[in-house]
Amino acid sequence: MKLHEIAVAAPVPGSLTYSCPVALPIGTRVQVLLGNRLVTGYVLAQLPEDEELPAAIKIKAVADCLDAHPVFPAQLVPFFRWMAAYYHHPLGEVIRTALPAGLSGSFSGAAAKAKTEPVVRLCAPLSDQPAAVLKKSEQKTLELFYQHCGGRQVMPRRELTKLYAGAGKALTSLAAAGLVMLEERHVYRDPFGDLLPFSDRPAELTAEQAAAVSSITAAIDTGAFQTFLLHGVTGSGKTEVYLRAAEHCLAQKKNVLVLVPELALAAQMEGQFYSRFGEQLAVLHSGLADGERFDQWQRILRGEAKIAVGARSAVFAPFAELGLVIVDEEHEATYKQDDRLRYNGRDMAVLRARFASCPVLLGSATPSVGSLYQAEQGKYRLLTLPKRIGGQVLPQVELVDLSKEKRSQKDWFFSNRLLAALKENLAAGLQSLLFVNRRGYAAFMLCRDCGAVVRCHNCRVSLTLHRGRNQLLCHYCGYSLRPDIICPDCGSGDVVGLGLGSERVEAEVRRLFPQARVARLDSDAITTRRAQLNLLRQVREHEIDILIGTQMAAKGLHFPKVTLVGVVWADSGLSLPDCKAAERTFQLLAQVTGRAGRGERAGKVIIQTHQPSHYVLTAAYAHDCRAVYEQEIALRSLLGYPPFGRLINLRFSGPDEKQVENAAKSAAALLRMCLAKDCLAADILGPAPAPLSLLKNRFRWQLLLKGAQPEILHWLCDQLLREKDKICGKKVRLAVDVDPENMM
Repeated sequence: MKLHEIAVAAPVPGSLTYSCPVALPIGTRVQVLLGNRLVTGYVLAQLPEDEELPAAIKIKAVADCLDAHPVFPAQLVPFFRWMAAYYHHPLGEVIRTALPAGLSGSFSGAAAKAKTEPVVRLCAPLSDQPAAVLKKSEQKTLELFYQHCGGRQVMPRRELTKLYAGAGKALTSLAAAGLVMLEERHVYRDPFGDLLPFSDRPAELTAEQAAAVSSITAAIDTGAFQTFLLHGVTGSGKTEVYLRAAEHCLAQKKNVLVLVPELALAAQMEGQFYSRFGEQLAVLHSGLADGERFDQWQRILRGEAKIAVGARSAVFAPFAELGLVIVDEEHEATYKQDDRLRYNGRDMAVLRARFASCPVLLGSATPSVGSLYQAEQGKYRLLTLPKRIGGQVLPQVELVDLSKEKRSQKDWFFSNRLLAALKENLAAGLQSLLFVNRRGYAAFMLCRDCGAVVRCHNCRVSLTLHRGRNQLLCHYCGYSLRPDIICPDCGSGDVVGLGLGSERVEAEVRRLFPQARVARLDSDAITTRRAQLNLLRQVREHEIDILIGTQMAAKGLHFPKVTLVGVVWADSGLSLPDCKAAERTFQLLAQVTGRAGRGERAGKVIIQTHQPSHYVLTAAYAHDCRAVYEQEIALRSLLGYPPFGRLINLRFSGPDEKQVENAAKSAAALLRMCLAKDCLAADILGPAPAPLSLLKNRFRWQLLLKGAQPEILHWLCDQLLREKDKICGKKVRLAVDVDPENMM
């Protein structure tokens, strides 16, 4: 019996040993007994035959092998092991997260399968067929095959039967005579559908682009790990650098992995890469149907796709050999997974490049503070694109102080200055973009009599009014109410919606500019890929005059005819209880500012704010990324926050608030005792209720570990996880979030 190391798809730390009469390839799925139930397992290694195991250990046998071929390459195993250890997550669950539906879940569940279609294969050329002995129907079927097969020996059976109703019966007799073969052929479901328009390949690069491409291609040729940080202003041609580097990589017979932070940007990147590389491209993201994602995974495994583009989960793309990894908009917090396996797609992309011994390219117009710091320390190589291509200039930015600026009506969200600019742009036949970083019609519902805010039944958050849906909606759990309610505290019927959201801004714009063609781009208005592509097409073809958008409209998208951008309220993110709030606000403002003036006409940006002197706003006004970096790096150095220290957030949740509080306090006491016993240095902050202290009927407390030595923080996590069952019991959950991006 051969012994195998197998990771099971269950919350079990590490891996287990099972036996099998034959050697199983690394990367195949098996069916094994865990306790008294059958679970899916993943083969990680074949153990040496001479390995001695304690006599008391009984090795269970593999119940069944589920695959004829591996579902992931052996080269990914060290990557999976590293992730499991770093994020304190079961190894088998890491692998299950990586695999697409149909390969990741239980063998007994519904799964995506390979799609096949019946085809007809000609056994010999038509000229060699014995025409004298064929019936008329058989002869006609063969002639139609020859006319419509496009010179190939294979043709889908359904196409023949559409051409000639009698083909079905004729094919059966032809197959019996050995003249044709009736087979099943594997077909791939098309994941692309409509693609966004793409720009042509420029004949020449700018000097800065050429220098960046030269540095990256030289690193590809050496086949060594190196991290590049490409800092290019909006509109400077970063995507073209990606494409040229990918071209060179493919010429070297190597594969390319490209990550984008979210689905809204995936469509544009797909269009650009498909225009250059066609069928060599695969896409991997949650916007695909299960069957489409399964097919794309198989195309990569079989070597049919050489490039993969996708959101953070594409970091698991099953390339055996990588030559280049690209991370677009590397600063985005959406690269971080917020539940179960809480990994950072950007950081894991760097890790994949390290394991593959290839360069990784991180691109952004507003690089993260951490990445700029790594470049300053010499760990990353900084490449810059300081100018827009085609002689375009960065838009002129104007700050409007809402506390001083006159408004025609006090309850309007638009200053007179922004209204005048919108009117001018509309009269000139130009396009405008209005940005508001909040969905819905009103941010909350307030009782005018007692001042109570209508809150979610399951979460301690206010309900957002969505007038189009005629609902009060919780954005965390989906709980909803009708908007015509009475106050739950005093019974008053005088409940009104306050605050702004994209839906309300849209309604105001339609009222103020009835002649304008207005559309909204947010996750409420746009729920499918097709709807998103259609709206972006309308913007490009100038079928829309004013676009109102949330973050979906702020990043990465190319709108050549937009000359005016208005930020309705720039202060919404500055007061969040998060050490990265200022950095993220600047990044968002810089990104949405970059949507203006990307065509022949210069752009203008009007930012409405109550804090015009805040360093984030003055930096946005001056397009000065460096100013924000210097402010942030000084603050974080004083406080020991990243990149000068590391953070691990421990979140406790459960249905009973007292039990959750007790578990968090017990954990804090244990960890402080561990530090004192071993004379180690780290900060344990808390425990305290999470800023969102109740979500989905679960109370939440958290404990923050902070320190300059990450190995101590990870050691503390290991000590806590050993005592987890004793501290948490059965009803309290513990989530370990290493390098947290969201502290809410």
